[in-house]
Order: sequence, then C-alpha cells, then structure tokens
Amino acid sequence: MGNLPKIEPEKTSWGLVLLFVGAGVVGAFQVGKAPPMLLAIRSELGMSLFLAGWILSIFSIIGFLVGSVAGALADSFGHRRLLLMGLCFLALGSLAGSFAPGASLLLATRALEGLGFLIIVVTAPSLVVKMTNAKDLRLSLAVWSCFLPAGASTIMLLIPLVNLGLGWRGLWQANAVILIAYALWVKRETAHLPGREHAPDRKRGKLRQDLLLTLTSGGPVLLASIFTTYSLQWLAVMGFLPTLLAEEYGLSPGRASVLTAIMVAMNVPGNLMGGWLLHRGFQRWKLIAFASLVMGACSLGIYSSNLPFFARYAACLLFSAVGGLLPASVLGGAPVYAPSPNQVATTNGLIMQGGQFGQIIGPPVLALVVSMGGGWKSAPWLLGGSAAIGVALSLVLAAMEARRAFSRGIKGTS
Repeated sequence: MGNLPKIEPEKTSWGLVLLFVGAGVVGAFQVGKAPPMLLAIRSELGMSLFLAGWILSIFSIIGFLVGSVAGALADSFGHRRLLLMGLCFLALGSLAGSFAPGASLLLATRALEGLGFLIIVVTAPSLVVKMTNAKDLRLSLAVWSCFLPAGASTIMLLIPLVNLGLGWRGLWQANAVILIAYALWVKRETAHLPGREHAPDRKRGKLRQDLLLTLTSGGPVLLASIFTTYSLQWLAVMGFLPTLLAEEYGLSPGRASVLTAIMVAMNVPGNLMGGWLLHRGFQRWKLIAFASLVMGACSLGIYSSNLPFFARYAACLLFSAVGGLLPASVLGGAPVYAPSPNQVATTNGLIMQGGQFGQIIGPPVLALVVSMGGGWKSAPWLLGGSAAIGVALSLVLAAMEARRAFSRGIKGTS
C-alpha cells in the first residue's frame, strides 16, 4: 500500500472509503464483462478457445510485469491523481476494444485495460487507509478486499437483466461511459484532497534495494507462489463457466451469466470469513491448505459428466465460497512476512504479481488442456494439480511459521 501518512483522521470518512472501493468495483466490471461474451466474441472474430482464453488472461499481464514496483511509484506520483488516470486508461481500453476488427487489436486493448486496473488496485487501498481511523481499519480493508468478486458478479448479473441488444461491442462502450462518469465523480468528490500524499521520496537505489530484499526473502516469495496457484484455478473456472454451461447444457448466454455471477458472488463471504478467522487466531497455513484441498476436490465435481447439473453447480459454489479463505489469508500475510515495515508495499506488489501470473496462464492453459485432452473432463488434471501445489506450499509456510515462533521463543528467554 505504500508509505502512508502518519496522521490519521479523527473519524473515518466512510463516504470516501466507499467511493474508492467503488472504483475497484467498476474496475472489476472489466474482469467480469468478458466471460459471458466469449462465445459471441469467438463467433464474430473467428477465435479458437485457446485464443479466447487470452481475452481473460492478457488483462493481467501488466500487473504481472510491474506489480511489485507500482505501489512505490504511486507514493511519489500521488494516489488520487493515479487513481483518476487508471479509470481513464480503463475507459480508453474498453472504448477502443469495442471497435476492434480482429483478435490482435482486442487483445491489445485488453492489455491497456489491465494497466488501468493495476493502477486502481495499487492506489485505491492506500486512499482507503488514508481516509480511515485506526479503529476502523480492519473493517475498511475487509470491505475493500471484496471489490473483485463484487464487481465481477454485478456486471455478470446486469448483462442479462439489462439486455438491450447491444452485443459485446455495445457492452464495451457502455463500460467506457460508466468509467468516465465514475472518474468525473471521483474527481469532484476528492477535489479537496492534496494532489500528493506527501509521502517520502523514493530514490531509485532505495527502490532497487527494497525489490532485491523482498525477492530474496522466503516469506513474500512463498505467499506470491501460493497466490499463483489460487488465481490460476479461480480465473480458469470462472472465466470458462459460461462457455461450459452453454456447451454442455445448452443454456442461453443470459442464464449462464447469471449462474456464473452467483458463483463469483459466493467468494465475497469467503473473503470476509477468512479475515474473521485470522482475527480469531486461526493459523494462516491451515486456512490455505483447507481452501486448496476443497478447491481441488470441487474441480473433480465441476467437470464430471457423470454428475447431474445441480451437483456440478453446487461444486462451483463451494469452490468459490471456500476458496475465498485463501486470498484473505495470503494478502493479510504481507505485513507479517515483509522483510521490514519498509517493504510491506513491495511485498504486496510481489503477491499481486503472483496472482496476475496465475491469471495469465490459467485460462489459456486450461483451454489447451481441454482442447487436447478430449473435452472438459480433462480440466481437473490442471486444476487439481495446482491445488495440490497449494497444499504443499502451505506446509512449507507451516514450517516457516514454526521456525518464526521458535525464534521468538528463544529471544524471549534470552
């Protein structure tokens, strides 16, 4: 989240907190708008399933490339200014994509959208913290953590409910209008805030030192790796669920979108429950291991043609709800496993890079596995394997936590 001001407000400005959370929600619209439209896009542009997978994944490439430095750069540039820029980049990418004559330009505009989304994800949490009193900080960050499933599920529900025959191009243009309108709203409501947050200057050498220290520390790298296994499974299942429902059950795009939206929304209470359980003293590695085990088991049910529809869809809901425990556990570990308080922002960025990497490779690799493996029944090989790696990494985290507890005990008795 960057180096935040030490002066905290006497009272939480919940209006501004929700405004900044809303920026994340409309940004997440751009994640959720693509899955219900993949069939239409593939039909119009003549794209294979593998290439269509990149419509989901390329959105995350920018975050994967520069995530670990984005938070530090935002401190010197100004969080409010950068947030407005992120909304504008998203709007520009969505508008340009609506005129794409082929797959290449559409993928390029999705990358531009990904840049805007990255900027919002980096800057909005810092602004949320700045507007929050210390006693409300846990609550405000818990609300922020739900922005992605909340936004993605909302747009998926709105697509069939507000079906005006716009098609995927009209949907892209409508999102551009929403983003510009939201940027203007944010600009008006935050006009009284300083352009910069008066954070300390980040010299190039200090930034390089923070990156090197974080990248050579076991905790941050481990958390980023765990987040990779989660995000690979999450976006692969969510992104192709409308396609799966249409191909195997002949559901209309509208009904498939609604069912996918419900599945995504189930992730919200999972996120909140994860934060609450950590607050109650549950061990982080156990939550990660449990979530990974359940997600891997659910993938077997989701893609089993021997099960009835309701059982397969119930597996989707369980996959999403229990899976929500994992991001809450991983993201909450950044302050704990950062090399020092000065590297918390860099650690957050590294974790995000891990998540973006999983989102980049998940959909296209799943599409490749399905295309070459004889259908959706082969999907659990990838998803279950990723879940198994997540369980193994959680055991490594358990050993690391045990060593840390032992070291604290030794110091306490010395």
